[in-house]
Amino acid sequence: MEVRGRDMVAGLPKTVEVSSVEIREALSEPVRQIAEKLCQVLEETPPELSSDVIERGIVLTGGGALLRGLSTLLENITQIPVRVADNALDCVAIGTGRALEQMDAIEKSGAVTRI
Repeated sequence: MEVRGRDMVAGLPKTVEVSSVEIREALSEPVRQIAEKLCQVLEETPPELSSDVIERGIVLTGGGALLRGLSTLLENITQIPVRVADNALDCVAIGTGRALEQMDAIEKSGAVTRI
């Protein structure tokens, strides 16, 4: 795969060839951290909420959700069904837009405070 970016030494644009093995290696630590944090969150989740998560499963959203094998890895680690959201790339932006439209109600609920 060709990757374009800036050469940090020369400061000029550069294109390099990167293999899938190199990409997998570069992503292994961040993916491990995601799995670790997910387990931590699940351990700290109140029982009434964790039962819903176990029953309904975990839905991955955003571009990272499209990493091949991520849902399977997380499902194997958590023993909870994991699926990728339909339209994973757009659903984060759509949900954020809906939340912004409801910001007054969200603030009144005490869930967040405006900065």
